[in-house]
Amino acid sequence: MSFQNGNALRSQPMKAEELKSETLFKEIAQRISDNPDLVKKVKGIFEWNVTKGGEPTGQWIVDLKSGRGSVTVGPCKQGKPDCSITVDDDDLVSIAKGKANPQQLFINGKLKVKGNIMLTTKLGQIFKEHAKI
Repeated sequence: MSFQNGNALRSQPMKAEELKSETLFKEIAQRISDNPDLVKKVKGIFEWNVTKGGEPTGQWIVDLKSGRGSVTVGPCKQGKPDCSITVDDDDLVSIAKGKANPQQLFINGKLKVKGNIMLTTKLGQIFKEHAKI
């Protein structure tokens, strides 16, 4: 498994309790399941590359384009994502809790986006109610 920018994931994956965003992606999967209209509203596939201490640690695909939507671990298996986001684990959790401003993180280089950057404006649909992490 590797990130698109070529940085490989750690050979020893972090334990779930070490990666806070693991809980966030489980919650996002539940929100997608509870609200199938999200696919019609968002129409995009997001690749989330999560880092910790500057090292790649996890990768999730949030598919809000096909079927009823899904969240999977690892690289995109069909086609390519519409938008790839790289962010630190703690920053991602802070965004989900409403404690960090994603635009400010982007400006400061702490959040990187490749692909269709306009799709990020639709992420509010999955972060509408802040995560209970």
